Amino acid sequence: MTTTFSFAQTENVDSYLTSLKNSGQDSKLSHLKHLLYDIQSAIYSSSTGIKVYGEKPTALFADINSLNNLNSAVSLKSDIEIVTIKIENSADLNKSIDLNSFSGFEKLKYVFIISKIETNPAVINNLIKNDTSKYVLLYKISIGG
Repeated sequence: MTTTFSFAQTENVDSYLTSLKNSGQDSKLSHLKHLLYDIQSAIYSSSTGIKVYGEKPTALFADINSLNNLNSAVSLKSDIEIVTIKIENSADLNKSIDLNSFSGFEKLKYVFIISKIETNPAVINNLIKNDTSKYVLLYKISIGG
Protein backbone atom coordinates (compact mmCIF):
# COMPACT_ATOMS: atom_id res chain seq x y z
CA MET A 1 0.00 0.00 0.00
CA THR A 2 1.33 3.37 -1.00
CA THR A 3 0.53 6.55 0.86
CA THR A 4 0.86 9.76 -1.08
CA PHE A 5 0.82 13.16 0.47
CA SER A 6 -0.42 15.97 -1.69
CA PHE A 7 0.27 19.51 -0.68
CA ALA A 8 -2.47 21.97 -1.41
CA GLN A 9 -1.63 24.87 -3.60
CA THR A 10 -3.99 27.72 -2.95
CA GLU A 11 -3.79 30.71 -5.20
CA ASN A 12 -4.52 34.33 -4.43
CA VAL A 13 -7.96 35.04 -5.88
CA ASP A 14 -6.89 38.26 -7.60
CA SER A 15 -3.87 36.56 -9.22
CA TYR A 16 -6.08 33.70 -10.41
CA LEU A 17 -8.61 36.10 -11.96
CA THR A 18 -5.76 37.95 -13.69
CA SER A 19 -4.33 34.70 -15.06
CA LEU A 20 -7.75 33.72 -16.45
CA LYS A 21 -8.02 37.13 -18.10
CA ASN A 22 -4.49 36.98 -19.51
CA SER A 23 -5.01 33.49 -20.93
CA GLY A 24 -8.20 34.54 -22.71
CA GLN A 25 -10.53 32.30 -20.67
CA ASP A 26 -13.25 34.93 -20.69
CA SER A 27 -16.24 32.68 -20.03
CA LYS A 28 -14.50 31.01 -17.08
CA LEU A 29 -13.43 34.44 -15.80
CA SER A 30 -16.92 35.94 -15.99
CA HIS A 31 -18.50 32.86 -14.42
CA LEU A 32 -16.06 32.88 -11.48
CA LYS A 33 -16.54 36.64 -11.01
CA HIS A 34 -20.29 35.99 -10.93
CA LEU A 35 -19.82 33.32 -8.25
CA LEU A 36 -17.51 35.54 -6.21
CA TYR A 37 -19.21 38.92 -6.41
CA ASP A 38 -22.85 38.67 -7.52
CA ILE A 39 -25.79 38.06 -5.23
CA GLN A 40 -27.15 34.56 -5.76
CA SER A 41 -29.02 31.79 -4.00
CA ALA A 42 -26.81 30.58 -1.18
CA ILE A 43 -26.50 28.42 1.90
CA TYR A 44 -24.93 29.77 5.08
CA SER A 45 -23.53 27.20 7.48
CA SER A 46 -22.22 28.07 10.92
CA SER A 47 -22.01 26.57 14.35
CA THR A 48 -25.50 27.96 14.99
CA GLY A 49 -27.05 26.07 12.08
CA ILE A 50 -27.84 26.25 8.38
CA LYS A 51 -29.82 28.90 6.54
CA VAL A 52 -30.83 28.67 2.89
CA TYR A 53 -31.64 31.72 0.79
CA GLY A 54 -33.26 31.24 -2.62
CA GLU A 55 -33.83 28.16 -4.73
CA LYS A 56 -31.09 25.97 -6.19
CA PRO A 57 -28.22 27.64 -4.27
CA THR A 58 -24.92 27.85 -6.14
CA ALA A 59 -22.85 29.20 -3.24
CA LEU A 60 -22.11 27.87 0.22
CA PHE A 61 -20.65 30.07 2.95
CA ALA A 62 -19.24 28.23 5.95
CA ASP A 63 -17.14 28.91 8.98
CA ILE A 64 -14.31 26.48 9.53
CA ASN A 65 -16.09 24.92 12.53
CA SER A 66 -19.09 23.76 10.52
CA LEU A 67 -17.19 21.95 7.75
CA ASN A 68 -17.24 18.43 9.17
CA ASN A 69 -21.04 18.25 9.14
CA LEU A 70 -21.68 19.72 5.70
CA ASN A 71 -22.28 16.52 3.74
CA SER A 72 -25.01 15.42 6.12
CA ALA A 73 -26.35 18.85 7.11
CA VAL A 74 -26.71 20.43 3.67
CA SER A 75 -29.44 18.85 1.59
CA LEU A 76 -29.39 21.26 -1.39
CA LYS A 77 -25.87 20.53 -2.55
CA SER A 78 -26.43 19.50 -6.17
CA ASP A 79 -25.98 23.03 -7.61
CA ILE A 80 -23.23 24.36 -5.32
CA GLU A 81 -20.28 25.56 -7.41
CA ILE A 82 -18.31 27.57 -4.85
CA VAL A 83 -17.68 27.18 -1.14
CA THR A 84 -16.43 30.19 0.80
CA ILE A 85 -14.77 29.31 4.10
CA LYS A 86 -14.11 32.03 6.66
CA ILE A 87 -11.16 31.99 9.02
CA GLU A 88 -12.08 34.42 11.76
CA ASN A 89 -9.57 33.95 14.57
CA SER A 90 -6.19 32.39 15.28
CA ALA A 91 -7.79 29.25 16.77
CA ASP A 92 -9.25 28.55 13.30
CA LEU A 93 -5.70 28.13 11.99
CA ASN A 94 -5.36 25.02 14.19
CA LYS A 95 -8.32 23.35 12.42
CA SER A 96 -8.21 21.64 9.07
CA ILE A 97 -10.23 21.92 5.89
CA ASP A 98 -10.95 18.35 4.83
CA LEU A 99 -11.92 18.45 1.16
CA ASN A 100 -13.65 15.09 1.59
CA SER A 101 -16.34 17.12 3.41
CA PHE A 102 -17.45 18.19 -0.07
CA SER A 103 -17.62 14.74 -1.67
CA GLY A 104 -21.39 14.99 -2.16
CA PHE A 105 -21.21 18.34 -3.95
CA GLU A 106 -21.11 17.18 -7.59
CA LYS A 107 -20.80 20.61 -9.24
CA LEU A 108 -18.33 22.13 -6.78
CA LYS A 109 -15.39 23.72 -8.61
CA TYR A 110 -14.02 26.38 -6.28
CA VAL A 111 -13.02 26.45 -2.62
CA PHE A 112 -12.43 30.06 -1.57
CA ILE A 113 -10.81 30.68 1.81
CA ILE A 114 -11.08 34.17 3.30
CA SER A 115 -8.90 34.92 6.30
CA LYS A 116 -9.99 37.81 8.51
CA ILE A 117 -6.71 37.58 10.44
CA GLU A 118 -3.06 38.02 9.54
CA THR A 119 -1.65 34.85 8.00
CA ASN A 120 0.15 33.71 4.87
CA PRO A 121 -0.43 31.29 1.97
CA ALA A 122 1.76 28.56 3.50
CA VAL A 123 -0.40 28.49 6.65
CA ILE A 124 -3.57 28.34 4.55
CA ASN A 125 -2.12 25.54 2.40
CA ASN A 126 -1.39 23.54 5.54
CA LEU A 127 -5.07 23.66 6.55
CA ILE A 128 -6.12 21.73 3.43
CA LYS A 129 -6.45 17.95 3.75
CA ASN A 130 -7.18 15.25 1.16
CA ASP A 131 -7.62 15.34 -2.61
CA THR A 132 -7.01 18.85 -3.85
CA SER A 133 -6.99 18.08 -7.57
CA LYS A 134 -10.79 18.24 -7.89
CA TYR A 135 -11.06 21.91 -6.95
CA VAL A 136 -9.52 25.27 -7.66
CA LEU A 137 -8.33 26.47 -4.25
CA LEU A 138 -8.37 30.24 -3.83
CA TYR A 139 -7.64 32.49 -0.89
CA LYS A 140 -7.83 36.10 0.17
CA ILE A 141 -6.42 37.67 3.30
CA SER A 142 -8.91 40.41 4.12
CA ILE A 143 -8.10 42.10 7.39
CA GLY A 144 -10.78 44.48 8.58
CA GLY A 145 -12.68 44.14 5.31
